[in-house]
Amino acid sequence: KTEGHRCQGTAQAMSKLPYLVAEINAALEVYLSGRTGQQFNRTAFILCDDCAELASKLFLLRDTPTWSDKRRNKSFKNFNEVTGEVRAVFLAKRAADHSTADTLLKRIKDRRERRNKFFHTTDLLDLTLQPRDCVDAFCDLLDYGKLLFPADWEAEVAAAGNMETCQALIRLDRKAYGDPSVGPKVNDILAKWPRNSPKPKKRGCEVAHHAEDMHLRLAIRNGGRPLRDKLLELL
Repeated sequence: KTEGHRCQGTAQAMSKLPYLVAEINAALEVYLSGRTGQQFNRTAFILCDDCAELASKLFLLRDTPTWSDKRRNKSFKNFNEVTGEVRAVFLAKRAADHSTADTLLKRIKDRRERRNKFFHTTDLLDLTLQPRDCVDAFCDLLDYGKLLFPADWEAEVAAAGNMETCQALIRLDRKAYGDPSVGPKVNDILAKWPRNSPKPKKRGCEVAHHAEDMHLRLAIRNGGRPLRDKLLELL
């Protein structure tokens, strides 16, 4: 009976994974919606941090279906307590991956401390996060998700809207920091991508002019697998 409850609890925890992936996809789209102007960096950075914490909690629920994010006195466990429990699971059950998890969590913690300061001091209201702050945060989040849920992650990413395309773009942005030739290649693909969905009009023609970020959003939304595959060729 206990084992049956455990299996049922694990299944319930995993049924929530698609929702987590969808949240990450939404956060990626927020960032990419302002990729040129960088006006949504702070919002995307905060959402990325939230998703990292949710991923940790879902991982712990999958490992122990009776796990709770509350202490005995019903107060919520803090970030360090939750990630400490994640590390403990890796150390006990997936020792080969413990070092990788620890490295990712250290970087995620550093971002958490920076993110918390956004809410506690007006000194940072005028802070502008650099693109790389968000790019590195999202790439670490994607790596963390894959590490936590190796058997299910790729399938959920493939099923989540345009996430494969968003993921390819964010990883190409990171690759461009080390290889300057990548950026122009990505821009060339996007510049040549149709601005309208491929539905020919019966008469006349339609020409639409969009700002770069709007064009990027439309390309992501309408590009589907062809755009994804074009981008993946650069990785």
